[in-house]
Amino acid sequence: MSKKDVETKKKTTEKKNIRKQMKDDELKRKKELEEQIDELLLKKEEAKKEKNKDEIKKLNKEIKELKSKYSSVGKETTFTYQVKEEMKLVRWPSAKEVLKYSIAVLVFIIFFGLFFYVINLVFAFVKGLF
Repeated sequence: MSKKDVETKKKTTEKKNIRKQMKDDELKRKKELEEQIDELLLKKEEAKKEKNKDEIKKLNKEIKELKSKYSSVGKETTFTYQVKEEMKLVRWPSAKEVLKYSIAVLVFIIFFGLFFYVINLVFAFVKGLF
């Protein structure tokens, strides 16, 4: 085996180990979330017996959040998931803002167009003098 083949095999092995570690971490995290959900379900059953509606609503909300986290475990590493999460953080401009910024851009284009046209005329005039 050549040195290059050994290095390639070593890198491949490292990548496999990293993937295995990531998979193990995902499974561990899912197990933890399952245990938390089970605990909340037991508390919810107790609250049902006591007929505590406020507590039931609170527990339902927590269970829903944990189930959402559970379903997203392992997806954090995918590109499309990361793009989707990042797009949630984007603040899109309103139509009024788009119009305002578009007008500002047009005004600057016209201003600088005229500015450079005048400079060009001045240089042409100066060149004509010599």
